[in-house]
Amino acid sequence: MPSRLPHSDEGPALAARLLAAPGEPALELIEAEPDGSAGGAPLLFVHGAFAGAWCWAEHALPFFGRRGRRAAAVSLRGHGGSDGRDRLRRSGLDDMLRDVRRAVEAMPEPPVVIGHSLGGYLAQLLIGSARMRALVLVGSLPPDGMALVGPRLAMTETRIWSEALAATLANSRAAIDLAGLEILFGEGVPREEALRYGARLIPESPRALAEAHLPRPVLPAFLAGLPTLVLNGAADRLVWPATAFRTALYHGAGHRLFEAGGHFLMLDPCAEAVARHILEWLARRDL
Repeated sequence: MPSRLPHSDEGPALAARLLAAPGEPALELIEAEPDGSAGGAPLLFVHGAFAGAWCWAEHALPFFGRRGRRAAAVSLRGHGGSDGRDRLRRSGLDDMLRDVRRAVEAMPEPPVVIGHSLGGYLAQLLIGSARMRALVLVGSLPPDGMALVGPRLAMTETRIWSEALAATLANSRAAIDLAGLEILFGEGVPREEALRYGARLIPESPRALAEAHLPRPVLPAFLAGLPTLVLNGAADRLVWPATAFRTALYHGAGHRLFEAGGHFLMLDPCAEAVARHILEWLARRDL
C-alpha cells in the first residue's frame, strides 16, 4: 500500500511504495500524483551516489506532477527507503543496474529516464537494452564513468577527495557533510538547506565507486535513436562543464549549462529552471 509523503513544494501529493522482486531487496519508488489527466511519457528519476529518491522529491516530482506528468523516483538498493542497507558495501554496479532496470519495467510504459551523477552513468549503460523513450543526464558522469573524473578530483580537490575516500572505506559519515557543503551543493544553496540535505546523504558502496573507475561499453544514444539531453551546472566542481559537453558530443545530445548551478541541480536555486527546460525539451519532441 503506497504511503503519502510530505514534500517542500505546494502541489500534488507524493506517495511511496516498494517494488518487490524474488531474491532482490525491495526498492523505494516515490511517485507524484499528476494534477488532472496524465499526459506524455512517464518520467523516471534516478539519483546518484550517496543520495536517494528524496533528492528528486524536494522539487522535481512536485513540479512535473503539477503539470500533469506521471513522475517517479527510485532509490537504489541500500539508499533512501529501499532495503539492502546492510549489504550496500558489497553491492556493485551490476546490482544497481538491475535496480534501474526493475524501476524502468515497473513504469506503465517506456519512460523518459532522468539520471543524476552516478545514476546518469547507470542509465547510459542501459542504452540499447532497456526500454526508454528518451534520456536526460543531469550533472551526470560521462560515458567513461569515473575513469577520468576520479583522478582529476584527486588532483584538484585533494583534501575533500581523500577525506571522502577514507570515510567511504570506513563506512563512516565523517566527510559526507564536508563534501556535501563544499562540492555537491552550489554556493546559492542556503547553508541550513545544505546541512539538511547533507544529513540525508549516506556512505556509498566502495565496490560500486571502484567499479565506476573501470570504463564499460556505452552505446552512443544517437546510434540507438534515443533522444538525449545533457544538463550541467557551471559551478559543478565534481562534473566540470567540459566533461558534460564531452558527454553531449558522444551521444549527439542537446546541451545546456546553468550559470552558478552546482552538482545537485535538482536542489539548487535554479532547480525550477532546470525542470522547466526539461519540460520544454520534452514538449518539442512530443514526449
